[in-house]
Amino acid sequence: MLGHKRSYTVDSFQSYLSEWTQTFTAADSHSSPIAVNCSVPQVSVLGPIQFVSYTEDVADLFNRHSVNFHLFVDDKQLYTRATPGHEAIARQKLSACIDLVAWCASRRLKLNASKTELIWFGSRTTLSKIATDRSVTVGSMDVQSTDIVSNLGVLLDSELTMKQHVNKVTLPAHVSTICVG
Repeated sequence: MLGHKRSYTVDSFQSYLSEWTQTFTAADSHSSPIAVNCSVPQVSVLGPIQFVSYTEDVADLFNRHSVNFHLFVDDKQLYTRATPGHEAIARQKLSACIDLVAWCASRRLKLNASKTELIWFGSRTTLSKIATDRSVTVGSMDVQSTDIVSNLGVLLDSELTMKQHVNKVTLPAHVSTICVG
């Protein structure tokens, strides 16, 4: 009985992942169906779950390089700690993850350079002691540091003052108050 259930489950899962096609539509024109030979279907609740299982071993890659991380479905955040004068070690740790590019390619994924951000957090005094070259190389891409990043909709600045985020959140209320008044 157990063998029958397992076979049914595997068959169901395989049928869900196979024989997918996609079509393209522009105005009133439609392309012929094209077979999708890779990727994870995202047309049901199982799509995100399967994507996570498809990419979960990326944690092994980050652990090999002693880099801390957070994973959010298709978003990966790497971080490490550095003291002034030793930031080159942190940059090297993050740059050592260049095999992330190969990892993505092996799964037919692409590391989106335009969405890759780098920020150094610390007090104004600490940040002034960090070397002027704060970039990190990922594959063939140099990622320059910035003073503000968006993290799950929250704007974080390098000194963690939250000024930009508070301004973003309160501006609509301020504008509404002016219009009502």
